[in-house]
Amino acid sequence: MASVEYPDSKVYNTHHVWAQCNAKTHIAQIGITDYLAEELGGIDSIDVPLEEDELEMDSLVIHIHTKNRIRHFRCPLTGRVTAVNQEVLDDPAQIYLDWKKAWLFKMEYDDEDELDLLMNGSQYTKHLDSL
Repeated sequence: MASVEYPDSKVYNTHHVWAQCNAKTHIAQIGITDYLAEELGGIDSIDVPLEEDELEMDSLVIHIHTKNRIRHFRCPLTGRVTAVNQEVLDDPAQIYLDWKKAWLFKMEYDDEDELDLLMNGSQYTKHLDSL
């Protein structure tokens, strides 16, 4: 796989889900990494929580349907869904065009301390190297 740069403007969990957080508004965009998208191959559809849903860190919230299976992925933060990116849900191929911008949903996160439990870009790259 080609070398991908994972920006420090996002934080990552070990399940290949990223969060781009705004410290002023406590709103985070949530998406999946290029690594995960490539590992999955073609994505047929994606299910995410609905607006206003309350989420817990590490709960299964992203369900990705591929040709022969459904994979489930964990939420990087605790909080409440504030928006869903219907464009990407309608056309998951957008993730392959630019995973850094193809967010799945936004959430208002509750606990800034949870950010310390996630990896920055260089830590995530090291995590991938260990797989």
